[in-house]
Amino acid sequence: MTTDFTPADEFIINNLETLKVIADPLRLNIVEYLAEPGTVKEVAEKIGKPPTKLYYHFNLLEKHGIIRMVDTRIVSGIVEKHYQATAHRYRLAHGLLSPTQVDQNLDVTISGVVGDIRNDVLDSIHAGVIDTSENAPAHKRLILAQSRAIPTPELAEEFYQRLQELMEEYGFNKREPAIPEGNQHLYKMLLILHPSNRGHKVKTPEHD
Repeated sequence: MTTDFTPADEFIINNLETLKVIADPLRLNIVEYLAEPGTVKEVAEKIGKPPTKLYYHFNLLEKHGIIRMVDTRIVSGIVEKHYQATAHRYRLAHGLLSPTQVDQNLDVTISGVVGDIRNDVLDSIHAGVIDTSENAPAHKRLILAQSRAIPTPELAEEFYQRLQELMEEYGFNKREPAIPEGNQHLYKMLLILHPSNRGHKVKTPEHD
């Protein structure tokens, strides 16, 4: 059986149960490898885990519509199932970050994403894809930094806009899966940009 399946541009996560399913470092890794159709065995080989450790996670992801079965084949008398991510990108519904739920939901999201990035960085260092030597070429370096600035609201607005344009120019916002060719590598970026409440001066009561 083969289905004519095209992933959606975007999957909106609108409930906490689905958020908890996808916001797991291992399951995020599975979804990333399923940008193109793949089997449990194929993904397990890429992740470096036995297939038996992944069936539970595949079932959860499929149950919540994050991945779907797109093909089945008979290989040596065994049914081989192929799965694919249902969308090119996944986004939280704005309501999930409402003031009454933000602490729990954002904690789940950040913990999962940061855990997945950590695992990816370590794997890439061990594989030699990231060069940690002092004289590493720029395109093989790991950039890990925290920066601060105090721009005017107008400059902050301009920065957000120019950053968005730069990401689009270099293809970081492409919805199609990025497939490296030749000597290319997939580049990933976790960007957290936000106005901060830290550093504000505390207003003291005025006295007559």
